[in-house]
Amino acid sequence: MVAATITKTARGTHVLDIHGFSGLRKKQCDVDGFLYSPTFTVSGLDWAVRYYPDGDNHHAGGNLELSDHVAAFVELVTEGAAAWARVGFGLVDQTTGETVPLFREKDPILFDASSEDTCTWGTGELARRRHLHAGSRYVIGDRLKIECAIDVCSDLLTFDDPPPSSGLPLFQQAGYCREEPDVIIEVAGETIAAHYCILDARAPGFLKRHIHTATTRSDRKVQISVDGGDMPAQSFKALVDFAYTDALPVVGGLNGAGHKAMIRHLLIAAERYGMGRLRAICERVLCKSLDVETVAATLAMADRHGFKKLSEACAEFMAFP
Repeated sequence: MVAATITKTARGTHVLDIHGFSGLRKKQCDVDGFLYSPTFTVSGLDWAVRYYPDGDNHHAGGNLELSDHVAAFVELVTEGAAAWARVGFGLVDQTTGETVPLFREKDPILFDASSEDTCTWGTGELARRRHLHAGSRYVIGDRLKIECAIDVCSDLLTFDDPPPSSGLPLFQQAGYCREEPDVIIEVAGETIAAHYCILDARAPGFLKRHIHTATTRSDRKVQISVDGGDMPAQSFKALVDFAYTDALPVVGGLNGAGHKAMIRHLLIAAERYGMGRLRAICERVLCKSLDVETVAATLAMADRHGFKKLSEACAEFMAFP
């Protein structure tokens, strides 16, 4: 497993000042149930905050009546742009002017303005509405102020060798799940520990594809063997890590042959295992990193697996290299 170091970032903040907070609900917003902030610029790119007064439909299980939260997301709105960035949200304490942080992503997220699946990121549970009552320090004069902070990675992500392993998987060291892993995946002679509930939620096709060949070990953990012929262990580890962190490692730089090979493996696996966001990210990365040495092989792979956007990008590149 590799560890990430970000060499340069550009930070920007924007405060969304919501007037008439108590009376603003979904029906006063546009058809999607959110309010847009004015656009603001960070690292030469335009961004906007989406405020959902009745929570985000996705996080309410499709029923907004189940949510008593307000939600906030940031959107990359520069047409055709993509960027790695970390996002944070907080509420402005209007008695002191200080911002109280409530949500912060530890790892960079890939924003891709060309896809609805990847152009936004944030939280469906920023704060409970019942805590945002008139007279609270956050709601004064029926106004709520939400601060969005964005750190845009302004050069490549570089990756260094990790410190000595503690013996636990990276996602356990980071505290993503307190429970012991209950799935052991064997691929190309290596083992990867994971949690059934995470795989079921984030890579639903994986369990459907492999559970019929799984065995139960003496320690009651499910053991699954995966043929590593078409996907090296390093790439499979990256897939499992993405299921936990929504972030990908970079091998030898974004334009390196090793990184491109890993992304090709992940694109095929994302399609196979029903990981829509991972597929969108991988297809976008490959479209933006075509070269004369690999474009023919990439086109063949894209045609074979039905990746239309990638096929079109390859054809255009070959016509106008």
